[in-house]
Amino acid sequence: MFQSHKLGMDWAFAYSSRVLGSVSLLGALTFAGCSNSVVGHSGTGSATALSGGNGNTSTHSANGAGGGGNANTGAGGATPGSGGSNPSVNLPPAGALGPIALRRLTTPEYENSVQRLLNVPAGSSSTFLPDDQSSGFKSMSVALRVPQAVAEQYQRAAKSLAAGVAANATTWAPCADPAGEAACAATFVRSFGQKAYRRPLSEEEVTFYGKLFADERARTTYAEGISIIVEMMLQSPHFLYKTEIGVGTGPDRQLTSYELASQISYLVTGNMPDDQLFSAALANSLGTGAGREAAVRRLLATPESTTWLRGFVLDWLGISKSVDAAKDATLFPTYDTGLHAAIVEESHRFIDAIFNEAGGSVVSLFNADWSYADGTMAAHYGVAGPTGATWQKVTLPAERLGILTQAAFLTGHSKTNDSFPITRGKILRTRVMCTAMPPPPAGIKIDPVPPSATLTTRERVAAHSTNPVCASCHTLIDPLGFGFENYDAVGAYRAAENGKPIDSSGEVKGIDPEVDGPFTNGVEFARRIASSNVLKNCVSREAFRWGIGRVSLDPVTDMTSPDYPKYLRDKSIIDTMETKMANTNADMRELLTALVSSDSYAFRSDN
Repeated sequence: MFQSHKLGMDWAFAYSSRVLGSVSLLGALTFAGCSNSVVGHSGTGSATALSGGNGNTSTHSANGAGGGGNANTGAGGATPGSGGSNPSVNLPPAGALGPIALRRLTTPEYENSVQRLLNVPAGSSSTFLPDDQSSGFKSMSVALRVPQAVAEQYQRAAKSLAAGVAANATTWAPCADPAGEAACAATFVRSFGQKAYRRPLSEEEVTFYGKLFADERARTTYAEGISIIVEMMLQSPHFLYKTEIGVGTGPDRQLTSYELASQISYLVTGNMPDDQLFSAALANSLGTGAGREAAVRRLLATPESTTWLRGFVLDWLGISKSVDAAKDATLFPTYDTGLHAAIVEESHRFIDAIFNEAGGSVVSLFNADWSYADGTMAAHYGVAGPTGATWQKVTLPAERLGILTQAAFLTGHSKTNDSFPITRGKILRTRVMCTAMPPPPAGIKIDPVPPSATLTTRERVAAHSTNPVCASCHTLIDPLGFGFENYDAVGAYRAAENGKPIDSSGEVKGIDPEVDGPFTNGVEFARRIASSNVLKNCVSREAFRWGIGRVSLDPVTDMTSPDYPKYLRDKSIIDTMETKMANTNADMRELLTALVSSDSYAFRSDN
């Protein structure tokens, strides 16, 4: 059900606040905390682009000089003369990719974008609040809301970044003739605005910014006039949001070339389009699957793509949690800041190497018998060779194989004081094998498992999971986690706990005959899952969710359900992604080429 929340963009208020010394993004963008919707007002007209907070529906309309822009005019970047229109693409039988949406830039996307746009060093978002997650990912539209605190951080960042432009205004907007300052400012508005908004500006928008400049220039200086243009643009929803609105009047709408350029660029690199991608949008070469795939492959060859895809793997497997993993210093005295940093660094180097040295193979991600270590990690793993701060490729000991037995995964999925096989089992079942858990019984009361100096963690947890009320879930997840009991809460290998030998046997239950059955330890599980279709399907599904910012629909068997065609659409795209990856040596990068080259990717719908 569509629910809209009005978000106002009162430019006059924003400007008057700025003149008084306090630019308020809350005036420029009155964000509603429960929605990522946007309504724009600028000049003499208005434009609306509303998206429900759950990212499931949207409407688009315009009148005049819109902040959101008319779907069929330059204000939305879709004027035929501006390169915003697309070659005709037939709507595929599977239907449009999904609902029309507006997705706020994540903090990394914001950071990358301002660096490219303004040529500034990293750090513009260093004080930003962390992005919320949904379904494990920060890219989900439902999580990308803008409460007051977030709006204020954008305001402060815009003011600071604009001040840097003011200090070099004649470089950003050179103007040899003082009598022609208005024309110089207009040139800057068009060139800088096209990059900031990631589409050409409409004439109404150019006029608005020209007046903004003129008013400020009458009060202060040319540099300050240029500065306010930057400050306002950096607080505009056209900079802060990625639009998926498209053009058309029916329920299915084709994305503009500039929307496609942004979607592709942020998907593959986490950054705004570069000059080559802007040129592709202008040339309308992204309207075909082949054109989009060519753009993706070019971007996949860049270093920033590797860094961005690393973030996908870290979020998919919940490894990003290890960044904040705190441990009991008494129980784990070796887990100091140096080891913590080394654990995080190992995961980064290993995942990067999977993309750069192992062909992006998801199989290698799970069964590689090598990793990277410095002296600290070598001591932690009992590996000979590396010393000091020098990192090098190492062969892992027999008790380790692939990412699931690395310290980053293990520390991220454990407690401060024990290995906690429950959470390890849950992440393996839900995120590695993509199997939903049954809902917990109504009114269940969870009693924590008390620590013990005489029992192993397995013995304590096993006693808890024999409770009939808890068994429906714990018999499915605990046996998975038990298989990793050879690794403690900081990922160190152990053969005994509290004077008792570790029992690391486990079992996969109720997933698929391909992977079901007992296993002896985490290494055996890693070998089993690495080459399975269960894993390939799961990573395909997770990449789909991460890439489009919404969950895929769970299986729908009722053919009369309104969700049935949507389920078939999602399944069709995910199946295509999985097939393409499987046919290219399990290269995870091919998940993106398959997604983007799909005809469905060029369309969005009303639901």
